Amino acid sequence: MTPLKKILLDEIKANGPMRLEDYMQRALADPTHGYYMQRQPFGESSQHGGDFITAPEVSQMFGELLGAWLADLWQRMGAPAPFCLAELGPGRGTLMADILRAARVLPDFIAAMQVHFVETSPHLRAAQKQLVPHAVWHDTLNDLPDMPTLLIANEFFDALPVQQYRKDGDSWRPIEVTAEGDSLVLSAGDKQATPFSDALTACLPAPLNEAVIVESAAAVEHAMQNVTEHIAKYGGSALIIDYGHTEPASGDSFQALRGHAPVDPLAEPGLADLTAHVNFPLLAHIAQRAGLVAAPIIEQGLFLEALGLSLRAQQLKEISPERTADIESERHRLAAPQEMGALFKVLAVAHEDMPPLAGFESGFETDLGS
Repeated sequence: MTPLKKILLDEIKANGPMRLEDYMQRALADPTHGYYMQRQPFGESSQHGGDFITAPEVSQMFGELLGAWLADLWQRMGAPAPFCLAELGPGRGTLMADILRAARVLPDFIAAMQVHFVETSPHLRAAQKQLVPHAVWHDTLNDLPDMPTLLIANEFFDALPVQQYRKDGDSWRPIEVTAEGDSLVLSAGDKQATPFSDALTACLPAPLNEAVIVESAAAVEHAMQNVTEHIAKYGGSALIIDYGHTEPASGDSFQALRGHAPVDPLAEPGLADLTAHVNFPLLAHIAQRAGLVAAPIIEQGLFLEALGLSLRAQQLKEISPERTADIESERHRLAAPQEMGALFKVLAVAHEDMPPLAGFESGFETDLGS
């Protein structure tokens, strides 16, 4: 039994069931025993450590293409100086390091930027400082500087807590975590009237059948509202990449990974990564409600190919022919529909004064050189 599981069992036995979103928050962010406070989550495979791998860890090409996209957008938006280059949940710092390396082709971009990370994990902050030592760290989005901002959020929103509700007639029962002996189990709480925000209600499919599960994520909505309000006030754009759905949807997507394999999300709190699918229509709706422009939500594979993924892969193979098989494998993993290409989606939102966002409705290729 993990230390956090014992603590949670004792709390539940003393105080009654806890909401699923509270359980998820504790399991991920408990100051002492939370997953992101004590674990090294990233790794190529279970044999090489870690519990999952993100696109920047798959290949340098991912960050390089985003770096070119950002530098191009900065130049077309009038090259503001200074500007904030922000990343939410930057992992080990790999993505930003690759972005900055690619963006060196535009020295004025590098000179004008101020890198800001929103990260709460001391463990991950230490890793980020090794790769991006000049960054400024913040605990919340509210601390970003008052200036034009280009923001990246790769696999950030999926790790924010969700609350599930099960339809029961005209009411909804919140899903809770309770105790059965030494086990944590899910149960349905007392009936409630419609518990969803106006924004989520506008993005739900119809009709909603009896016993259907709907996932509400106040933390996701709050974070997206902060992002959009900042961009609406100071200008810029946000690029959000995560796994989720592009159309209104319902259902249970709460899951856990440990050692690159699915596990029971209630079995070992603190030792497994807990996530839920991102509601991209909800994010787009929040952005539009704030007066921003939202580009069409597309699959990661299509976006990366529009940015020149195959071209960059060919360049790298010519530079390092001995790595041809590895580079092609990385390209496949990032873009193939059966890999990350279709599961992961991309949403870009921007201030109404921004130029068109490349890679969504028009092609975008760049020569990154070596």
